[in-house]
Amino acid sequence: MSTPQSRVSRLYLPSLVFSGLSLALSLAGCQATTVGLPPSANLKPSLAAPECPKLGGIYELQGEPLPGTMDFYRDRSNRLTLNAMLGVSAPAELVQDAARVEVLQDDTLELVNRHGGAIAAHQLDLQPEDRVTCSRNHISIRRTRFEGGEVPEPLRNISDIAQELTVEKDGTLLVWMRIRSKSKSAFFTTPVPLEEYAARFRRLD
Repeated sequence: MSTPQSRVSRLYLPSLVFSGLSLALSLAGCQATTVGLPPSANLKPSLAAPECPKLGGIYELQGEPLPGTMDFYRDRSNRLTLNAMLGVSAPAELVQDAARVEVLQDDTLELVNRHGGAIAAHQLDLQPEDRVTCSRNHISIRRTRFEGGEVPEPLRNISDIAQELTVEKDGTLLVWMRIRSKSKSAFFTTPVPLEEYAARFRRLD
């Protein structure tokens, strides 16, 4: 014969089991929805996509500025080189008197500078937040870069960089670059004059 206590236990046991299962499913659901973003969202944009034109080859280092554009980069002492137009650094001694540069293309662009037996290779810095779009003969790149420190007050230079690379019918590489910058402190934002460059780089191979 069952006692009142045993009847109460049998009555509440299914409820406890159901509550436990509900809690477990809820926790499992939470875990499923907090899994990281899809892998593609965590990767840098790639220039190896099938729709991107192939730019690999040997080009003249100093470009021919388009009519109405500047024939130097930022300062009159800086040549309008392919390194400068792509934002890829290179030792000054390798670009001062050199005439050509090699471009390698994979997920990004790598520029190989050679002169007087010395060699240096540097890559175009692409980050996950950058935007890259490609068509049959065109690559468009959008990047935002921050520079600055915290002393004596927070001061940052913010640059929005737009680059358009077009392969012309004869293999010449047309590069257009626009830099829109501003300096931002804790109290003020100061715009910087717009920079715009455009040049053609003949293919030599």
